[in-house]
Amino acid sequence: VRYLSLDDFNKGYLPLLEQLTVVGNLSEQRFTEVFKQRELQPDAYRTLVIEHVPSQQLVATGTLLVEAKFVREGTNVGHIEDIVVDSAHRGRGLAKRLMSALGEEAQATQCRKVILDCAERNIGFYEKCGYKAFERQMRLDLPCSARDGGGPCDTAAPTKRSSADTGTEAAQESIKRCKA
Repeated sequence: VRYLSLDDFNKGYLPLLEQLTVVGNLSEQRFTEVFKQRELQPDAYRTLVIEHVPSQQLVATGTLLVEAKFVREGTNVGHIEDIVVDSAHRGRGLAKRLMSALGEEAQATQCRKVILDCAERNIGFYEKCGYKAFERQMRLDLPCSARDGGGPCDTAAPTKRSSADTGTEAAQESIKRCKA
């Protein structure tokens, strides 16, 4: 288990993430920009990877985001994101190793607690790692930036709206309802 590095772009990092969610057309230049942006905040972003040494390809990854809170005397809260193990390497304990390492990162950054969102089918795994179901997740899908053409950010997200709809109207309507 090690930290993500710039050369991991060429070690299958994006195809690995594609096994979890939509990555889209992330160029090496944009990957580098995001990586450098995260480097500026090393206490906030901790992305870990596991590399299969014989193939020099990444087979697992996960990220700990550390949020500095104003509540509870300014303590930190960790958020686990983007946990994925390559399908050819599942069932070998890699996810448990990754979760353990991310837990150690959370302790090192003095997080009071660690939160994660997961699919229903993954609850049992996370419970084995010591997590428990707590409260409920809510989500508001916003349109992407002009850089992305303004369409929906996550084209894999289920929606009741037509595929021709960009999602912009739905997001704006949701925001208006909260202001009322």
